[in-house]
Amino acid sequence: MPNQMKLFILLCSAKAVFSKTEILSHKFGDNVVLKPDSRTNPPSSILWRLGQNKVADFDTDFGPDVTYYGDFNGRTTLDKTTGELTITGLRKTDEGVYSVEFNSKRLEKTYTLSVLKPVPKPAIIVSCNDNKTSCTLTCNGDTAGAEPVTYWWKVGERNWENISKLLTVSKNDSKLHQNDYKYTCKLKNGVSEEDSAPEGQLFDPKPVPKPTIIVSCNDNKISCTLTCNGDTAGAEPVTYWWKVGEGNWEGIGKLLTVAKSDSKLHQKGYKYTCKLNNSVSEKVSDPIGPLFDPKPVPKPTIIVSCNDNKISCTLTCDGDTAGAEPVTYWWKVGEGNWEGIGKLLTVAKIDSKLNQNGLKYTCKLKNGVSEKDSDLVGPLFDPKSSSTTWIVIIVPIVFFVLIGYLLWKKITDYPNDSVKEFLLKILHHLCVFCHCTGETNNSQTPRSTETVYCTVGDGLVDNCGAAGVPTLRSTDTGCSFVGAKDGEGLNPPTGNRLESQKKESDEEKTNAETPLTTKAKD
Repeated sequence: MPNQMKLFILLCSAKAVFSKTEILSHKFGDNVVLKPDSRTNPPSSILWRLGQNKVADFDTDFGPDVTYYGDFNGRTTLDKTTGELTITGLRKTDEGVYSVEFNSKRLEKTYTLSVLKPVPKPAIIVSCNDNKTSCTLTCNGDTAGAEPVTYWWKVGERNWENISKLLTVSKNDSKLHQNDYKYTCKLKNGVSEEDSAPEGQLFDPKPVPKPTIIVSCNDNKISCTLTCNGDTAGAEPVTYWWKVGEGNWEGIGKLLTVAKSDSKLHQKGYKYTCKLNNSVSEKVSDPIGPLFDPKPVPKPTIIVSCNDNKISCTLTCDGDTAGAEPVTYWWKVGEGNWEGIGKLLTVAKIDSKLNQNGLKYTCKLKNGVSEKDSDLVGPLFDPKSSSTTWIVIIVPIVFFVLIGYLLWKKITDYPNDSVKEFLLKILHHLCVFCHCTGETNNSQTPRSTETVYCTVGDGLVDNCGAAGVPTLRSTDTGCSFVGAKDGEGLNPPTGNRLESQKKESDEEKTNAETPLTTKAKD
């Protein structure tokens, strides 16, 4: 008998171990369907229990209706054919182990139901020691009604790990790569999960080292891989940047691959620089390159484009430099020195700096492996037309200066004279720039219509000549200017005639007529 009892207990234990249990977790207010294993024939009686308490009962011996018990009444439905039990509007009191009996026989399968609140979004609380070499992180959130809850942590881009509510990290702990990395925690239960906002960096990283560029090219050197190398232990996270020639920095990655046929990066002839960067520092490598030899430059040609009046011209040093870059452009004017000016050279007709009038121009293309000169071009401008240009510029200037001088002379020296009087005096002044020298020649006949005379010493009068230039004996010291009107005094006046002319002249002055006598000095 004792052996039979032991066997019975063993069988019951085995039955309990191998019985089927379905774990179900649902949120408050959700619906749940408890499904028994399928049967061939519908049962004649069905009884659902929560623990030892009845939930729903159906028995064909007592009629077609289903009886619902307690607060399940009104929100529970029993399928009399399949035995499925549907509960709506789940409550915390609905939690527990459900079992079902068909035809007064309990089925092996049971159902453990949990009704949970969703977990809240957690927040990470950080607590560090005084010298900030170690920190404790707490995944904090109100989990009342949401238990059981599990806590998960993620460091940087690593996988989630089920650790605990607390996470302790140390500055010298390289296992988690915590320096510079951010930390995230997760709350999780059977019905929901929520992640915190990332927290970090907890510890300042080391400064990045100065990187070096390691170059590895294929055998025929048409493609190369550049590595931005440096010991970044303790300085992570680090970003890698590259600059090609004078271009902008680009965050490409630790490796940069360039090909000789790749024109996107203009790598032919250009130099390459890499940069390491983190949150506290950045360092730039020394430039390397060029990696590939460029093609030789072609022989350039000069294209000339002048404006319509050809006083300014633009010269272009033209040539197909594809594959020959970087190329520099040089210019030589006449026999001058070569100058690295640029692809374009602009010259003007009035520009004396380059002495371009009459000179010829040459341009040169140059790169790291070759250089080529163009044929001569020029001269661009006609040198004769240059003097005409100056005359056109200077004559109006002289004219306006002369007019200005005459106006100033009229206002300052002859304010009371009429314009006619003023102009006659100016003309007389121009005529009497003379030296009175030599013997008198009274037989000369003037060629002009107006004759000029000089009074010499005690009254001797000499003809001043056809050109209006008076003569005077070398022994005399003075000369007086006497004018004659047209048709008069073709022969030099003498004696009383001279006095008569002087009187007439005085009278004419008195009557404010045009003066015919004026004094002249050497």
